Amino acid sequence: MKKWMGLLAIVLLLVSACGAPTKEDVVTEINEKVKNAAGYKAKAVLEIQAGKEKQSYNVDIWNKQHTYYRVHLASVTNKHSQTILKNKSGIYVMTPSIGKSFKYDNNWPENSSQSYLFESLAADIKADGEATFKETAKHYVFETKTRYTNNKILPRQQITFNKGDLTPVMVKVMDKQEKPVITVIFKKVDLNPTFAKKDFERKETTTKETAGSVEEEFTVHYPVAITDSQLIDETRIGDRVVLTYGGDKPFTLIQKRALALNGQSVVSASGNMTDMGFAAGESAEGSLTWIYNDVEFMMASDVMTKGEMEYMAASMQPGTVK
Repeated sequence: MKKWMGLLAIVLLLVSACGAPTKEDVVTEINEKVKNAAGYKAKAVLEIQAGKEKQSYNVDIWNKQHTYYRVHLASVTNKHSQTILKNKSGIYVMTPSIGKSFKYDNNWPENSSQSYLFESLAADIKADGEATFKETAKHYVFETKTRYTNNKILPRQQITFNKGDLTPVMVKVMDKQEKPVITVIFKKVDLNPTFAKKDFERKETTTKETAGSVEEEFTVHYPVAITDSQLIDETRIGDRVVLTYGGDKPFTLIQKRALALNGQSVVSASGNMTDMGFAAGESAEGSLTWIYNDVEFMMASDVMTKGEMEYMAASMQPGTVK
């Protein structure tokens, strides 16, 4: 009797083991899910904790056949909003409040990972052969290396997927101390979306926001995620404020009220589009330019990497000096 009970226990253990998916199984299933989807619509909340205060944004993501994209980001706390649009004509970054669009020719989003794109997250768990994996009652949870330009500052991420439909639930991008800096919470992911014919045309994605007065004063912003730089000079030159930082990581930060235009103006950008999460900007050798809450920023440094400048940009706060 004991012999038969022992054999039964072994059989049950083997059956149980066969039923548990491996990390490789889940990675394959998630990537096949994305590959076979004709596209998706998703709603998410993006939170960034690079400075003292948490910044929150509502994000709407549209993906059609992994070729056409429309990503709209709107701040919860101020009037900042931007839309990234990719169609046959190119890639556009649109800031409705100032009536301006920048056109880019680079291969976004394939050129780097994006924490709010399902296909980027699937590629992340596939790319890291050393990723950790665990299964809970409702979720599959991976911890992987990041593939961002600032991966030295934000080296790890935790990605959670639904077990039922394999869609993303949450992403936590962490710093070296394993503290979450970027968190994406997916509220809804629809893998059977419908799109209107004009959904990915630029003129249909602009809003009816009214550009503000160019004479309006703005509050000077200061980066707070500073460890190797110190503010040594602040100068106002015309409509610009120039901040000069010294130290081991010296840089110059120029800011001014973004010019509001009547109607939509398209500017062909000379640099590369860079998606920083809270805003899309333009990067070139030794510089980074972006618009946030109707203020235009330009950061330049001979020693800082693009990732370091992006992290500094994410920590900008009005009227705060560190």
